[in-house]
Amino acid sequence: MDLHMKGKVAVVAGGSTGIGFATALCFLEEGCKVAVFARNAERLEAAKEQFAALGYKDVMTGSADATLEEAVNKFAADVAAHFGTIDYWVNVAGGSLRKSLNKVTNEEFDKVVAINLKSAFFGCNAAARYMKKNEKGGAIVNVSSMAAHRAAAGRALYGCTKAALLQLTKVFAAELSPFGIRVNSVSPGLVLTELSRPVVPEENSPEFAAFFTEYLIKRPGLAREVAAPIVSMCSDVFGYTTAADLRVDGGVDAVYETKWIEENIELLRE
Repeated sequence: MDLHMKGKVAVVAGGSTGIGFATALCFLEEGCKVAVFARNAERLEAAKEQFAALGYKDVMTGSADATLEEAVNKFAADVAAHFGTIDYWVNVAGGSLRKSLNKVTNEEFDKVVAINLKSAFFGCNAAARYMKKNEKGGAIVNVSSMAAHRAAAGRALYGCTKAALLQLTKVFAAELSPFGIRVNSVSPGLVLTELSRPVVPEENSPEFAAFFTEYLIKRPGLAREVAAPIVSMCSDVFGYTTAADLRVDGGVDAVYETKWIEENIELLRE
């Protein structure tokens, strides 16, 4: 792609693995100056080595906890001091908890809210502080989830916080609109990463087919298939889009009954 983003400054919060790493790489391929931060220093160093191996040796990295306002603000200030400004900011950091709501402790509740909601709240505010100074504002993308639209028993707290993130996105879009700052979100379906790989059945197995029965695209997504839309939403291609949520979920929440499609495939071929 050539999205005319060369020289722009992009920050990815939670960019050491998975969707975050893929997003940072897409920004780099578009000629952006990229800064990445994550909590795990070892994974961050491994990501930096991967970027370098691909020819990108000037990626700015920092070990920072996205759930701590002071840490987020400091990294944003470091980025602005190093690159001069911030044009794009993507909040990818997130985490889940497989537990029924009646068993969730207060500590667990606060932890999930912090990583899925407060981190984006801190990120949006930190980004806006610098984007307001830009002549053309900037763009922020928050990574939500299909779980925000479709409740999953046993993971309900994750879905609740990701749904709240959609509303947070809309409010930031409204309040930052006078400054030319667009704020959008993406809601991925199941994406194949090192975290999700253990729960995905072996490809071409009956279990694999059953696992993706309700997906219109019968497989897990790839991190890059989410990253590319994220980067596109930051570009001028989406210049008239704000307060929107883009579902990159393989169509899992689009159709009520996918079994009918399978049973009537010959009819649909006509």
